[in-house]
Amino acid sequence: MRVPGGLRSLGFVSLVLSFAWAEPRRVVLLEELVRLDALGARRYELPLPQQKAALELRWSVKAPGEAVRIVVVDSHAAATVFDSGYAGAGQHRVNLEQAGQYRVTVENRQQTADYALVDLRLELDFGPEAAAVAEPRGPSPARRYGAIAGSLALFAMMLSYAGVRLGPAVWRRWGPRRHAGPAQMDGDDDLGAV
Repeated sequence: MRVPGGLRSLGFVSLVLSFAWAEPRRVVLLEELVRLDALGARRYELPLPQQKAALELRWSVKAPGEAVRIVVVDSHAAATVFDSGYAGAGQHRVNLEQAGQYRVTVENRQQTADYALVDLRLELDFGPEAAAVAEPRGPSPARRYGAIAGSLALFAMMLSYAGVRLGPAVWRRWGPRRHAGPAQMDGDDDLGAV
C-alpha cells in the first residue's frame, strides 16, 4: 500500500515536532563495537556548551584483547575528569560539573600485538527535570529581628525627644500647683475670675 506524499510529510513533521517539544533527559551518544589496534587509541569529542550533565560509561573488552583504559578530559581546563586505569570491563558515572568541551579517549596501549574489540556505550544523563523550588517570601529571620530592633530603637528615640521638648510645658500645665500667695488660698483661682 502506498502512502500519499502529503500524509507522509505530515507524519514526518509531527514526529519532528514531538521530539522538539519532548526534551530528552538521557541521550545515547555511542553504542558500538570499537576495534583498537595494539598501542592505539580512539578519541570522541563531547561538546556540552549549554548545560552540565553526567556521562555514563560502560565497556567490556572482547577477545582477543586484554584491557583498555578510558580517560575523560576537560579540553578547556586541560584537566582529567576521569581515568579508569586499564581494565577488561567496567562502568562508571562521571559528573561533568560545568558546561564545556570534553574528550573521551579509549586507549589500547598495553597490548603490543594484535587488536582489541571493545563493546563501548556512552550515555549523557541530564538528570531529573528541575522542580520548581518555592522560595520563601519576605526577609530572613535575622533581617526581621534587625528591623524590629531598629523600629523599637527609633520609637524610643522619638519618645525621649518628645519628653525632653514637651516635658517642661506639660509639667507647667498639668503638674502640681504651687501656692503663690494668700489670694489663691481663699478659693479664688484664675479660671473663675472674669
